[in-house]
Formats: sequence, C-alpha cells, structure tokens
Amino acid sequence: MVLGFYFVVCILALIMLGSFLFRSKKVDSLFIMFSIMVGVNCFGRYMLSVSENLDVALWANKFLYVGGCFAPLLTVFVLARLCGNEIPKPIKAFLIGYATLIMGLVFTIGKTDIYYKTVELGHTNGYSYLIKSYGPLHILYPIMLLLYAVVMVIYLVYAIKKRTQFSFRLVLTLCVCCFAIIFMYIFERIIGSNISFLSVGYLFGIALLINYFERVNIYDMSTNIISAVEKMNEYGYVVFDDKCRYISANDYLKKLYPEINHLKVDCEVPEEDNAFYNEVIQFLYQCYKEGSGKKTITVQGRYYEMELRMIGYGKKPCVGYLIEFIDRTMEMQYSVSLEREVERQTEHIVHIKDMMVLGMADMVESRDTYTGGHIKRTSAVVKTFLEKLEQYCGEFGFDEAFLKCVVKAAPMHDLGKIAIDDKILRKPGKYTDEEFAIMKTHAAQGAKTVANILRGVEDDDFVKIAENVAHYHHEKWNGYGYPGGLKGEEIPIEARIMALADVFDALVTKRCYKEAFTYDEAFKIIEESLGQHFDPKLGKIFMSCRPELEDLYNIFLEK
Repeated sequence: MVLGFYFVVCILALIMLGSFLFRSKKVDSLFIMFSIMVGVNCFGRYMLSVSENLDVALWANKFLYVGGCFAPLLTVFVLARLCGNEIPKPIKAFLIGYATLIMGLVFTIGKTDIYYKTVELGHTNGYSYLIKSYGPLHILYPIMLLLYAVVMVIYLVYAIKKRTQFSFRLVLTLCVCCFAIIFMYIFERIIGSNISFLSVGYLFGIALLINYFERVNIYDMSTNIISAVEKMNEYGYVVFDDKCRYISANDYLKKLYPEINHLKVDCEVPEEDNAFYNEVIQFLYQCYKEGSGKKTITVQGRYYEMELRMIGYGKKPCVGYLIEFIDRTMEMQYSVSLEREVERQTEHIVHIKDMMVLGMADMVESRDTYTGGHIKRTSAVVKTFLEKLEQYCGEFGFDEAFLKCVVKAAPMHDLGKIAIDDKILRKPGKYTDEEFAIMKTHAAQGAKTVANILRGVEDDDFVKIAENVAHYHHEKWNGYGYPGGLKGEEIPIEARIMALADVFDALVTKRCYKEAFTYDEAFKIIEESLGQHFDPKLGKIFMSCRPELEDLYNIFLEK
C-alpha cells in the first residue's frame, strides 16, 4: 500500500515535469528546476521505501534531501518571480549557500554524528524507512524552513499591497501550499511517522505553476498579437478569463477608464455605478455566452467600436474573452469626406491579409521540397481555366463574382499541409498506407485553417468557397476520392475546378516519384479520367484550354 503510494507520487511528478519540458512554448527555467527538484524528492522517497540495505537507503535519503532543500528554496524564487520583484542577490546567495550547507551535512550521515547521531534501516509492512536520532546540527534544517516561511510572508504582504498588478489568488494559494508542507513536516516530526506526505504538497505546487504557466501563455499570446496593432492605430483592449474575471488591460484603455487601475487581477469586477461597469462589463455579460458581439459607444467625447471575441488555446475553444476598442471618431464625424481613404485603407488591409495567406501557402510549399512552385502554377491554371468558363456561367449557374472567388481561393487549397509532419511531407518515396492516411488529413485540416483565417475578415460566400476548395479538391467524380467520398455533383463545383488544375500540374511537372509527363500524355490521362476522376462537362472545357495551358507552362519551365 505504502510502496504503491510512493510509486504513484513518483510517476505523477514525472508526468508534471514532462508537461513543462515538452510544451511548444518557452517555459521559465525556474519552473522547470522546481519541477525537477520535486521529482528528485519523490524519487528519493520511493527508493528509500524499497531499499534492502542501509547503504542504498542513505543514498536514497540524499536524493530526498536534494529535493527537500532546494524545492522550498525554488518555491521562494518562484513567488518572487510571480510578484515581479526579484530577491536581492546577497539574500539569494545566502539562501542558496544555506541549502548547500544542509546538503553537505547530509553527506556526513553514517560517517559522523553531527547531523544524524545514529541511523538504522527499519522495515514495516513491506516498505523500508530510516530509524534515526538527530545530531546537534540537524536544527539547521527546520531553521532553513523557518527562513523560507518568513520570506514567503514578506512576499504575501507585498502581494496584498500590489494585487492589481498580478494574480494575488495564485500567490496566496502557493503560499498556503508551502505553509501546509512546513506544518506537515512539523507534524510528522512530532508524531514520529514513518510515512511522509510532503511530496503530495510539492505536486500540488507544480500543478499550480502549470495552471499559471498556461494562463500566462494564453494572455501573453493575445497581447503580443495586439501589440502590433497598437503601433498602427489608437487601440484599447481588456482581457477577462472564462469566468469573466479581470485579467489585464492596456494603458490606452486605462486612460479611457481610470477605474481599471483599481481592479484586482483574477477577480470579478465589482458592481459599481461607473462608466467601465455600465458600458464594458454589462456588454461582456450580454455577449460572453455567444462568444462575440459588437457595439459603438461614446467615451470622453469620442466614438469607439467595442467588439468582444473569444480567446481559444490549444484544444480549448474558450479560455477567456478579449474586448477591443477601436477609435471610430473620424469615420463617424467625417464619413463622407473620408470615404475614399477608408476604402483605400480597407483595400490595404485586405491586401495585407491576402499576402499573409499567400505567405502561409509559400511556407507550406517551402516545407514540401518536392512540389516547388505548385501553388503559383495551379493558381495560374485556375485563372486560365476560369477565363474560359466565363462563357458557360449560365449553363453552370454561377456568376463572375463566383469565378473571382475561386481564383482568390486557389492558393489556399493545400494550407492543411502545414499540420503534416515534415517526415511525411518531405518523404522522397512512396507513402505507406499509414503515412498516406495521415497525408489525407490535410484536406479537412486545410478547410479548418482557411475558415479560421478568413472568418470575420472576408464575406461568408468567399469563406465557404475557400473552405470547399481546400476540403474537397481530392474528391473524385466516381465517389472514390477523399476525405468524404463525395460523388458527382455532391462535390462543390469550385473543388471540381481545383481538382483539374491540381492533377494537371502534378502530371506535367517532375516529382520525386516520377518524371514529368508530356502534354499529350497529360491531356490523354485527363481525358480518360472524365466521368471517373473529373466532372466530364468541366473536363471537356478544361481540355479546350490546352493551347493556353501549354503556353503558360512553357513560360514556367523556362524560369
């Protein structure tokens, strides 16, 4: 029972350490060191419980003390980091030196009686423990814990005074956890218990830090993205967690609403009769369940567009809410005279967005070293094909606006490959069945990526067309394509158009697994695939584009 308990605690420590080490984002090294020390402590505790002789038990005890000395010390350093007020170097050096001294004394156990007078190995109910009597210098260890407790109290008082600048709740919880560990140590000493629960307290401390780290990454990520916009325009924002508790706001918004300076981080905004509560918090409560909302308000004589957005992180669709404030005074007061400028700026923003999408497409293509230029070529093929299709708008039931949307969506058709591992994407030979199954997921993943990028920026019709192009361009007319096995006209026409361009480029260009086909061979394959792979009506029109396509690819090949 006891061995199982120590073993589970040891495994949990390793799992929590892994949650820090294998995160994609940068992790504070102090948090990692704390997790390692806790892991060493748990490992020492378990090794002691399974020791069969005194020598092994004493070595396990040394591991236990490594964690027991430095984990509390690192907890103090973590508290200082959370409060944003580092410990002075002389005090830090003293604390580290003190902990190191204790470790030096631990290494004298079994050789002198200054730390342990006597020590023996005891066995009870299948587990081992040390039976010891303490030497004169052992008092230094509880004194060390007392010093840590004093420093923690100092930082706790500091946190109370500065609680509007960081999460007081986290600091308080971590302090309570540390005090509980210290009192648990005192209690175990008094009753002379052979079973220790101190490691559980340390694990709880790691769990708190993991939670803190995740929250910091979420909100730091949001503010980092926003900072680029702040430099371009007058822009304010405020962030709340998923329970509508206040997290942070930028200086611009604090000037608009000075009452923000008195809010407590990680706490609900108190109901008060002021502008911030009446305008912003009421708006939050009205819109947070839907996850979005927009409203125009007047603050200090200026017009602001206030918009609420959900903040997602990893697999969690909502970990908080962002309310943005964009100054719309000029548009409201001088809408007529500034209409052309607004249009120009809007076009510029859309152009930037388009360049970002193309940049992502180029990034995907740069990872796939065997399809270089594919996106540019297929986009050109789609444009050439659609110029011919303009003559058939009435027959197929689409208009010129639809054709423009397809041309614009074409470069995004393979964005889903950004989620495919390089080992598969860059593989020079034929895929295994398992690898091909993974590769096929790029279609559905591409649709999600396109939707996430465009939704809220582009109109819904274009978003749907771009999603369909990415999602279904590998479907086949006979129903044997992927990812949905759609058949015939179940496949969106924009995806059927993209499929012809995609396959044509794959045929007439060299790939790692084949040489380039001639134009005759390529068009023959496409002709034979009409009604099987491709829409037969669209395919015949595509075949009629052969002169234009040959001229186009001759130019590409010359480059």
